[in-house]
Amino acid sequence: IKWNKSILMMDKIKIQSAIFQIAASISCTTTTAFNPSSLTFAKKFNFRIFSTDNESAQYNVDTDSSLSFTYETSLPESQYTQVLISQSLQPIATKLRSFYDEKFQDPRQPDSSRFCWDPWFVNVGDRKANQEEEGGEEGNEEISNMVDGEREATDKQCQYSLKRIQTNDFFTEDDFSDLVEDLTQLGRSIGLTAITPPWISLYTNGDMQNLHTDAPHGPCAFVLSLCREGDFEGGETMLLRSKILELWRGFDGSRGLETGSIMRYIPPTPLGRCIVFDPRIPHGVNKVIGTQDPRKGRIIVHGWFNEPEVCWFGPWAESKIEEMNSLLDEALQPIVQTLGDGEIGRVCGYLACRIEVDQDGFPDNIVAVCDTLQADWDDFKGVIGYDEADRPVMEDAVSDVKLTIYESLKSLNFGEGEDGRAVVVPFAFE
Repeated sequence: IKWNKSILMMDKIKIQSAIFQIAASISCTTTTAFNPSSLTFAKKFNFRIFSTDNESAQYNVDTDSSLSFTYETSLPESQYTQVLISQSLQPIATKLRSFYDEKFQDPRQPDSSRFCWDPWFVNVGDRKANQEEEGGEEGNEEISNMVDGEREATDKQCQYSLKRIQTNDFFTEDDFSDLVEDLTQLGRSIGLTAITPPWISLYTNGDMQNLHTDAPHGPCAFVLSLCREGDFEGGETMLLRSKILELWRGFDGSRGLETGSIMRYIPPTPLGRCIVFDPRIPHGVNKVIGTQDPRKGRIIVHGWFNEPEVCWFGPWAESKIEEMNSLLDEALQPIVQTLGDGEIGRVCGYLACRIEVDQDGFPDNIVAVCDTLQADWDDFKGVIGYDEADRPVMEDAVSDVKLTIYESLKSLNFGEGEDGRAVVVPFAFE
């Protein structure tokens, strides 16, 4: 599809809605939502620096920053954060749940909008042969040591069991537009300006999702709860603790591990809570224990945030955005040079930095609002020097990257202006 400048002047939500409907009609369940903003980025070495141009600035200036997450830590001190939480979508979640309840309130009354739910049930082995032929399955390094019958037993395991439908096929056009607008505004608080077509999923007794990853869909996955307290048990979002993925690094054989040390279980309630997590982490949904009544199930809206862009918040003069972007681009060049010279080991993940600007235009605070950076241990440089006591200093690539970014941003001056200005700058390390 070719887009021209006249299309860019159309209402963003209408464009997204149209693209979602097209994607759903051709079963493109992972199609990225079209974002009218013109994304420009420079790909340098193993990371991307994102900025916006003057034409797209109108889509990335928010005077209201009330939709946000609770995580906010000084950039040099920020640590890998697996889950972000926000309760700021409570109003739209309550509205959507009311619509859902209205549709299901009379189980004896037929309703065509209830007929098109997809009963999604997938075993591990479903279509596995075709995937392996197409190169879709990675080889298992322990395949030669499989126990007799292990493959067959694995293939019989349930991977996904739930009922789902695209949100634009279920909710009213106005409700769907409000949902997309609120989700994209929340995403912009961490520098992500678009979402994949969101699903609404229903889990009743016995439904679940086994462990899997969703790395290709976007830097962050989101789950918005429409669940009520006490309707069922289970249904928690399960995430493998990140330290388990590095089990053999500094392994301690003196103690054992149990479930609480291996998995995280994020409750599906309260209604309106939105969690965002690193989709590279193996995750799933704990089995729901309850009834088959859809009025008492685990009901959630879910998808992925993507399309990183610089996002401006507060009383910025839009006529100055082009100048501010040029200022940012210039400030980020030392980062390109430092990270590109190979002195710092490779990192991977997503980092969004929020710069809060004072009235004189200087950074008043620089914080990380999303941080999933991890070091690539295949590129670990080990001892990089010695301290004054002649003790070895080990490389900490993640901290070095954050400190490099912080040093480049702290000396910026955005010019005099009103108080309350901020800008979120995203970095995607691949």
